[in-house]
Amino acid sequence: MIRKLVLLLIVSTPLVQASQPVTWSLAGLWRVHDANDSSFNGAAAPVTDWRPLRVPANWYSAGYDHQGALWYRHEFTLPEPTPDTMTTLVFDGVDYFADVTLNGQPLTRHEGYFQRFSVDVSDTLRRHNQLAVRVDSPYEDPKKVWPLHKTLMKGVLSQHDSRPGGAWSEEGQDANSGGIWAPVRLHQSRGVTIDEVVLRPDWREGLKNPALQAEIHYRALASGPATLRLTAAPDNFNGQRFQQAFPVTLDKTDDAGGTLRVMLPMKEAKLWWPVGVGKPNLYRVRATLTDDEGVMDTAVTRTGLRKLVEQPDNKGWLINDKRLFIKGSNYIGSPWLGTMTRKKYRRDFELVEAMNANAIRVHGHVAGRALYEVADEMGLMIWQDVPLQWGYDDSAAFTDNAVRQTREMVKQFGNSPAIIVWGGHNEPPWNSPWMEKRFPDWHKTLNQALTQRVGDALAEDTSRIVHRFSAVEEHYWAGWYFGTMRDLLAPAKTGIITEFGAQALPELSTLKTFIPAHLMWPKSTAADDPGWTLWKYHNFQPFQTFKFAHIPRGNNIQEMIDNTQQYQAQLVSMAAESYRRQRYQPVTALFHFMFVETWPSINWGVVDYLRKPKAGYYALQKAYQPILPSIEPVTPAWRAGSPTTIRLWAINDTWSACDDCRLKWQVKQNGRVLDKGETTLTLPADSGQQVKALTVTPRSKHNLLIEYRIENKAGKTVGKNQRIEQCENCQH
Repeated sequence: MIRKLVLLLIVSTPLVQASQPVTWSLAGLWRVHDANDSSFNGAAAPVTDWRPLRVPANWYSAGYDHQGALWYRHEFTLPEPTPDTMTTLVFDGVDYFADVTLNGQPLTRHEGYFQRFSVDVSDTLRRHNQLAVRVDSPYEDPKKVWPLHKTLMKGVLSQHDSRPGGAWSEEGQDANSGGIWAPVRLHQSRGVTIDEVVLRPDWREGLKNPALQAEIHYRALASGPATLRLTAAPDNFNGQRFQQAFPVTLDKTDDAGGTLRVMLPMKEAKLWWPVGVGKPNLYRVRATLTDDEGVMDTAVTRTGLRKLVEQPDNKGWLINDKRLFIKGSNYIGSPWLGTMTRKKYRRDFELVEAMNANAIRVHGHVAGRALYEVADEMGLMIWQDVPLQWGYDDSAAFTDNAVRQTREMVKQFGNSPAIIVWGGHNEPPWNSPWMEKRFPDWHKTLNQALTQRVGDALAEDTSRIVHRFSAVEEHYWAGWYFGTMRDLLAPAKTGIITEFGAQALPELSTLKTFIPAHLMWPKSTAADDPGWTLWKYHNFQPFQTFKFAHIPRGNNIQEMIDNTQQYQAQLVSMAAESYRRQRYQPVTALFHFMFVETWPSINWGVVDYLRKPKAGYYALQKAYQPILPSIEPVTPAWRAGSPTTIRLWAINDTWSACDDCRLKWQVKQNGRVLDKGETTLTLPADSGQQVKALTVTPRSKHNLLIEYRIENKAGKTVGKNQRIEQCENCQH
């Protein structure tokens, strides 16, 4: 992610000539007009009756609920450039199509919502300038195109369970995410422009002697000799600075540009480590091109040095040659990416890390650059998906387009050390036989070529783990869409688990912000009761809640909230502990679904959209403890007078042994102790083991309470757990 010196561009008055290179922001109030009438030429029309709209912002979050196309207009004044000045207009993100016109001259058309793209405006620029951008975020016909044959590569931003209306209703495209949602700026340089700096670590000399591979993508007005100076300086720690000057020859470039490739040795450089196991050391990397007259252009980005290896046969992932178990959650900060700031991402990631998770899966979309910057700084690992969710146009043209956008994602976001996995297509149709019942035009090879070629494009980056697609087999929805909660105790069928979870209502104060009082208590629990219509628009699933999971509604809304939150907490805890007990047999990574509600909704988040944690958050916090005293409920159901079995486990995901740890447990019923004990063990680093099997006989109808904790040899509790077992078929 390149940063350049940004100054405020004052629209109404000329600027004093600035030393080159220099960058100006074009943020502020622009003018907009509906562009769905194709005969309306917004590049030339007067703007007296156009409405103001903030840039950058998604138009919906800026107060304009709009589908389709919108004209944007902006005026700015610049000093006269010198003949060798290159001026570049840079957009960090426009959703989804962008047609750019400057001073009446059409310049470019770009497709894709998340990429940075640049436009050379050197020959079109004047002292007083008029910029027009036609932005189109199309509504896709639900009867022909959407949802199985989508033509826009927007992932969860155009179709997802947690979007307004849900995944399958005709309202699923409401609250369009379109707009100039990321920064826009003008950059001026002399003779050459650096468009991208792509960095990858090189480990051929071992961890002690890394090197930094650098690709400098540039455009130049003329061929000739130059010097490329590459500097890597500590960004968040004190340490050694690395730099080297490389003599290079620039080529006069066309629109495709040119590339310089160099290697910077960084002997004994500090490594980037994930949260919980070390410091996320970062380097600020500056690339500068100079000639005999001085600086031509410079660009600054940031990276960290870390090595990643996926061991075969589910033996685990190595980071910097040390194995680490991945405990994460799926994450979508907002469907309107322009609303998410560094401060908001940091707030969310502090909650993620306080939950004892060490990773997130950026589910089915590419987020704003602030997400990756904050994750880099906090050591939060990222599984990064391409924005492909379910079904798409099966043409070769769409596949080519998806491959292009995938390569742009890898190039533009790959400097982030936090990204440890590139994830491909999520639940592609050819891997989703459940779609056959929903769509008559589904077939078993739909999007197979798309998935394959996108996976191949991801694999071109050898510095990361590549997961070509997220299969339905990795999505363990027992207890919500199929089976029962106890099915989550069964042996896992895959080494990587990318989804599991259940819905839960938010706190009442949050619920009241989008469900009005007169709709707070529908007449029945039937899924077709019209009282649930607004609830379902906000993603609530009454059928799964009441008829499948059999969650009792209770006598009032507060009891309903408590019951759904209790069910979610029990399910995510049972699943997470089960998969941690199966560490490397076969489970290597697990990602709960999902961390936070993305908008005012009722869905699978363990944190609501106002960032209030639910009971499920605290259940995962317990289940993700680095040292976990895990309780395995073996007996499916217990009854008074019948023996029931419970197994106790000790899981140590840390890289330090817990020497002479004391494990203590007791089983109580109605205040009476049925069993208690303790033992002293050393828990090796990166280990898991069954400690004891308990068999107890309940004496009455009351719940069993199992309490289990681990203390280190100094007597400090390093892991604590409890489980309540309820009597089945007992008369309460």
